[in-house]
Amino acid sequence: MKQWVKIIRPVNALMGLIATWISGLIGVGLGIGNYLVPVIFASIVVFLVTGAGNIINDIVDVDSDRVNHPGRPLVQGTITMSQARAESVILFAAALILAALFISLYAFIMVIIAEALLVSYEYTLKKRGFVGNVSISIMVGLIFIFGGIAVNSTYKMLILFVMASLANLSREVIKDIEDMKGDTDRVTLPRRYGVRIASAVAVASVLVAVGMSVLPYYLSIFSVYYLGAVAVADALFLLSAYKIGYPHTSQNLSKFAMIVGLISFTIGGLY
Repeated sequence: MKQWVKIIRPVNALMGLIATWISGLIGVGLGIGNYLVPVIFASIVVFLVTGAGNIINDIVDVDSDRVNHPGRPLVQGTITMSQARAESVILFAAALILAALFISLYAFIMVIIAEALLVSYEYTLKKRGFVGNVSISIMVGLIFIFGGIAVNSTYKMLILFVMASLANLSREVIKDIEDMKGDTDRVTLPRRYGVRIASAVAVASVLVAVGMSVLPYYLSIFSVYYLGAVAVADALFLLSAYKIGYPHTSQNLSKFAMIVGLISFTIGGLY
């Protein structure tokens, strides 16, 4: 059972779940209590889709993971390929059913789009390097739109969608820098143009995201309390950019910064 949970990378999936709740808070504030059922199921749907996507990632990347991530279940042989495929199909199907029954038609359609993008990313777009980085980052940003759909409030989510997409884009490129040795079957940005160009793209992306972080306050989406919290996230993002020469450290800092960023969004949504 432990390996069945491990393969979905529950920490990453949990971040998506939390982001969905936060987007609901941003949309309607403390009025989220009136939308508990759709928000709860929207969060579960995001968790399921993210988990299924992580399984497909392990299936597609099993050979490179022997170098980059030797501790993953498929590499270790604790789960077979057929078992992994079955688990991903079950999670995808469950997400569609829950979206249709407990959220809305729009949510159901978005889940179809998200699942199609995830499969396309893993089997096609990812091999194209930067195009794949952009597509997966857009999907991360769409979590905020999805949460907005659950509470019938999407306009506030647009700026957060862009910020989240840019921040994740930086981390995706940094991860490609870190995994250069194992990514022999992918034409990633650092493999095609070199580490210097890829690092510049990652740094530029995070700098734009940091620069945009004040906009939710100036657009009256969040109160002044948000600024103090997001300053911590911004500092961590800037530190991740400064440490770009150490990609493992840099991408971990970026992940932590994204968590702190979610906390700042929560504060903004509540106050």
